[in-house]
Amino acid sequence: MSIDGIWTGEVYGPWGWESRGIFVFEKGRVVGGDNKQYTMGSYKESGDRVTGELKIHYYGPPGALFGERKVESVVQLEATVAGDMMEGLVIRPDKPSSDLHYRLHRRTDLQNHLSPEAR
Repeated sequence: MSIDGIWTGEVYGPWGWESRGIFVFEKGRVVGGDNKQYTMGSYKESGDRVTGELKIHYYGPPGALFGERKVESVVQLEATVAGDMMEGLVIRPDKPSSDLHYRLHRRTDLQNHLSPEAR
């Protein structure tokens, strides 16, 4: 099953699950963001596993991702998909002890919203 679609994301932080915006997965590419950051990257699927590499860029004041304020971070994505839920870790290779737990919820797939010519 393809994960292509529109997903909403959450990261587990000190106050529980916090919203982290919307993400579009399509044919190996992911883009998304929220009111403080945008994310771009690529992913691969293998069965119910998803791996990828993402670049997170903060605009305005830098975000405190991984306990430090940076304008840009490169992270790795590891997840398991079960139905309309994707759950896993965001890993910063240069800070392996600071993994973040995240989950995404599929809101819709993309195929249902494309014109017949685009399918």
